[in-house]
Amino acid sequence: MYQRTSKRNPINKITIFIIFSTVTMTILVLRLFQLQIFDNAYYQNLATQEQSGSLELPAQRGEILIKDSSSKEEFALATNTTLNLIYADPTLIKDPALIAEKFVPLLYNVEDERASDNERIEKLSRKLPPDITEEDKAKLLKPLTDEELSKQYKDEFLAKISAKKRSQILLAENLDQENLDKLKTIGISGIEIKNKNVYAYPPQIGNSEVVAEQIGQYVQIPTKRLSTLLKGSNRYVILKRKLSPDTSDKIKKMMKEDKDKHFTGLGMQQESFRYYPEGTLAASLLGYVNHENQGEYGIESTFDTELSGVAGKFQSKKDSMGRQITVGDSILSPAIDGDTIVLTIDRSIQSKAEKLLEEGTKEYDAESAQAIVIEPKTGKIMAMATYPTFDPNNYGQIFKKKEIQFTPQDMPNLKPTQTPGIYYYYTQKTELDRFIVFEEKDEKGDVHYYKYENLVGPEVYHNKIVSWPYEPGSAFKPIVMSSAIDDGDITPNTTFNDVGPLKVDFNKYTGKYDFEIKNSTGYYGLVNMSVVLEKSLNTGMSFIAQKIGGALLYSYLKKFGFMDRTDIEMDSEAVGKIAYYDKWTQSELCTHAFGQGLTVTMIQMAQAYAALSNGGTIMKPYLVEEIRHPDGTKTTFEPQEVRRVISEDTSSKIITMLVNSTERGFANKGQVKDHFVSGKTGTAQTYKGGRALFGKGTTIGTYAGFGPIEDPKFVIIVKYDYAKQSEWGSDTAGPTFSKLAGFIFDYLNIPPDK
Repeated sequence: MYQRTSKRNPINKITIFIIFSTVTMTILVLRLFQLQIFDNAYYQNLATQEQSGSLELPAQRGEILIKDSSSKEEFALATNTTLNLIYADPTLIKDPALIAEKFVPLLYNVEDERASDNERIEKLSRKLPPDITEEDKAKLLKPLTDEELSKQYKDEFLAKISAKKRSQILLAENLDQENLDKLKTIGISGIEIKNKNVYAYPPQIGNSEVVAEQIGQYVQIPTKRLSTLLKGSNRYVILKRKLSPDTSDKIKKMMKEDKDKHFTGLGMQQESFRYYPEGTLAASLLGYVNHENQGEYGIESTFDTELSGVAGKFQSKKDSMGRQITVGDSILSPAIDGDTIVLTIDRSIQSKAEKLLEEGTKEYDAESAQAIVIEPKTGKIMAMATYPTFDPNNYGQIFKKKEIQFTPQDMPNLKPTQTPGIYYYYTQKTELDRFIVFEEKDEKGDVHYYKYENLVGPEVYHNKIVSWPYEPGSAFKPIVMSSAIDDGDITPNTTFNDVGPLKVDFNKYTGKYDFEIKNSTGYYGLVNMSVVLEKSLNTGMSFIAQKIGGALLYSYLKKFGFMDRTDIEMDSEAVGKIAYYDKWTQSELCTHAFGQGLTVTMIQMAQAYAALSNGGTIMKPYLVEEIRHPDGTKTTFEPQEVRRVISEDTSSKIITMLVNSTERGFANKGQVKDHFVSGKTGTAQTYKGGRALFGKGTTIGTYAGFGPIEDPKFVIIVKYDYAKQSEWGSDTAGPTFSKLAGFIFDYLNIPPDK
């Protein structure tokens, strides 16, 4: 049978493969040609953007130095040291709850958290509206309990290590107005503009690629890089700074023994931290640097910007895994270290003043004490000491509390404050002799009471010399006396018949006088003005005040600087309160003459006494001698004359009168062996419910003076608050003045003049 066969030439598989390969290769070659030749610039730029990594280089905080006048040696009050911090990469953490369970007990410190809460309260108090009610104020400024602090720390710790996505990212700072306006018109969810800064909130951003396309050109970030940023991957969270060496060692051991890799995502690195080599020395003057590396209180706060410096930026190439490449171009914007500040404080005088205050506070059972030493001809502060104090290296320790047991008989003395859970315990019936008590309940509901170990807590942060006004009492008398002498109304030999209490403020409705001005030391008959100071006669000072009148007295007090801040380099400086003279009653005119019914600060008193001693010229007090800049230059500060307030002749007369006060008057406990000094005591009453309090533990005792009398080199003011061993400033501040003045005479090699 015949079969017909086909003559078609079939295409075999090899031919098909060859054709397909040729076409594919041609496409690839063309594509590579396009990428490498036509699009080379575009992709080179993109690669640079993606490979460029940046790291902030922290600036070194500037030092704070003091000198020793005898040796001329410099000492660092504040410098820097290196300690570890612990951080987390939340994207690598598999079991946040486990890490919190293991690390929170190791890292949590109640005193540190209490210090942070105190900083929160301080900052919030400065932002409260003036019309806020006391009730609302108490609620807002209420400190967290220890239990609340513990829970807050645990919650925040767990939130930090659990957050795979960052909650907020700063995209641009100080953006120009044109780009800001364009961004505002777009109105994208998750993008916010605050004070010319642009912020992104990744959790609110749906499609990061789309958003990056829309805003990239306005925030000046390449689109692909911006898209990655907007995803908000959270790769670095600081858990705790300034770890103690002991804590660091424990963490290293835990990580080393972590065979199952539960702690993957945690790490430690070294960081520069503030260190105070002298411990408590000048602490209330210095302040401290908190865990966020910000200055709090004192010089650290006032000069925070100058001390902080400017952070630098390091840019380098990174590989596809994000690791730094050691070759290739890099750009370094160097950090600019902070300025170094040299204070006028003399280390030896400061140390002696602090030692004497500590001894005196304990000996006289006082609540607190302060002392200032100033060079009268220049206004240079030689010492500024307070007690109790604190260690800036462990500033949170002042919040350390201890439990206190109350008997049923004690409970009536426990009075609630406006803040729930906080009480005052009155050790005596006066309003002033008290301490703060905290009420806390345990898990069973049982009530426990606690007090600060130092009794006053965060009060020690405040430099009372600068920031706490007080009534100066009789230490104010030389200022009023000099005013009357300078105006020519009296001389040191003007006489006054001191026969008894002086009645003032006649009440026409009752036909009687409302007040009597009395002396605490008796009545002396016919006396001159020098004796008025020697015996500290309130009646004699009232005589002077009535003679010169309110307008003149007010004008002199203003010239002495009591209405204004001294502008010393402390941002917490307060100013005393002296009402305008036309509002004074006759009794107020009299009491102002002996330092009651008005308030001043110790720095104002030091400035005024310096003027009394140096020929009558007010000098501006200053604490900073020079600022050394990192480029090698420096800014020096010279003495500044403010104004003349009394004549040289008046100054000479008041110096002599104050020598008599020290040598044969009630200021005699301020005498110094082998040396004449000018001095005056002051004892100011305090009040409760508008009534003056009497007795030990109710007064503020002061001694103010200077020496040597021929050419004063120092002014000293010492103050004790609520001393329970004696109510008189002559018995408490007087001996401390004597010891400190004696030390300074020897330290400055001033020859005897007695």
